[in-house]
Amino acid sequence: MNEPERFVEICGMVGHYSERITGNSIVDAYFGPLQMAPDRQERDASSDELLHELVVLLEDCSDNMVATLRRDYMLGEIDSMRVVVEWLAGEEMSYGALVEGLFGIEMKRFSDSDLDAATDALRGLLSQHPGDDLKEKVEKFYEQGRIRGEDLRQLIVGELQQKAKEVGDMFRNRIFSVIGEAVTDNGVEYKTVQNEPWSGYNYYQGNYRSLNCFNIDRPFNKDNLLGVVYHEYEHHVSNLWREKAYEENKWTELSIVPLHTGRCVISEGTADTAKDFLEVSVDDPRKRIVDALYVLRRMVSINAAIMLNREKRGADEVVDFLAERGLRPRKDAEGSLDFIRPTRSDGRPNLWAPYVFNYFVGRTQFVLPAYEKAKSEDELKRFFQTVYLNPFSLSSRTWFQAFDWL
Repeated sequence: MNEPERFVEICGMVGHYSERITGNSIVDAYFGPLQMAPDRQERDASSDELLHELVVLLEDCSDNMVATLRRDYMLGEIDSMRVVVEWLAGEEMSYGALVEGLFGIEMKRFSDSDLDAATDALRGLLSQHPGDDLKEKVEKFYEQGRIRGEDLRQLIVGELQQKAKEVGDMFRNRIFSVIGEAVTDNGVEYKTVQNEPWSGYNYYQGNYRSLNCFNIDRPFNKDNLLGVVYHEYEHHVSNLWREKAYEENKWTELSIVPLHTGRCVISEGTADTAKDFLEVSVDDPRKRIVDALYVLRRMVSINAAIMLNREKRGADEVVDFLAERGLRPRKDAEGSLDFIRPTRSDGRPNLWAPYVFNYFVGRTQFVLPAYEKAKSEDELKRFFQTVYLNPFSLSSRTWFQAFDWL
C-alpha cells in the first residue's frame, strides 16, 4: 500500500477517534474506493496507535515522495492530524499552539483600535438609518430582514435553491470559462436542520453534488442569508474540482477531505472571497451594511474565542463582549457561543473550538491579497487555474509556494 492510500485509511481511523471523543468526525467528505472508505477502517484505535501510524507515514512521505507541492501538501495534512490526536488525547498545549499546529496560522487577537475602525466603518453606512445609537440601528436594520421558523424553512428550500442555481451559472460563466476547462456539477440541495453549533454547512456528497444545511434554530436576516449562498457554493465548487482531479489523476489522497488541517484556511478563505471572484456588485446599500457587519463580527468572534479558550473567561463575560462589540442581541450572542466554547454541553471537547480563525485569516492573509494582485496584473486566468486545477495549492502550508509566480 502506497503513502496516499495509507493516508486515506489513517484519516478514516482518526475520524473514528475524533467522533468517539467529541461526537464529530474530522472526515468531512469521502468519494474514493469503497475498500478504503472511512466506515471500513478500524474504529477503536488508541491515540498511541494513531500517533505511531501518523509519525511513520510522515517519515515515509518525506523519504519516498518526490519533493513537490503534492508531497508538501500531504506532509501538512498528516502533521495537522497528529496535532488533532494529541489535542483530543489530552496532551498539554496552549490554545495558540493548537491553532498554529492545526492550521499553520498564528493566533492573533484584534486590538480595540482594530475593532473601533471596523465599527466606525459600519457606523458611517448606518448614519441615515433609524435608531438612537449604533446598536439600536443595527438591531432595527436586522429586524427589517429577520426571518424565522416556517418562513425561514420555505426561503431555504425555495428561494435559496433557485439562488444557488444562479450562482452556479455565475461560476461557469465568469470563472470556468476563464480557466478554459469544465467540471461536472450535479447541483446543490438545500435542507434545514436543528441542534447544530453552526448556522450553515456544506456537506459534499461525492458524485459532483452537495447538500447545504441551514440551522433554523438560529434567526437569520434575509440579506445575509442570500449572501451566504456564495460562500457555501464556493465550497461545493472547490470540491467539484477536487473530485475531478482525483478521478483524472488517481491522486488517492484527494478522495478524503479532512477537517482541522491547513486546507481549511484556504477553503474558508476562497469561500469568503467568492463574491469577489464573481465580481458581485455591492452597489446595494443593504449589502454593504451586511458586509461591514460581517467583517466586524468575524473579528469579534476571534477575540471571543481567545477569551474563552486561552484566557479562560466566563461564558457570561464573553456573551457580553459578543453582544456589545459585535452589536448582537444577547440571545444571538449566546447561540454563537456554541461554536467557539472549549467544551460541549455534555462535557466533551468541542471539535470546532479552534476553527473560527480560518474565515478571516484565510480571506485577508491568503486568498484576497493573491486575487487582487492577480487581477491588477491581468493574471486572473492563471490565478483561477492554480486555485481550481491544482488542489495541492489549497493549504496554508503550500499556498505561497503555489503562488510564487505571482
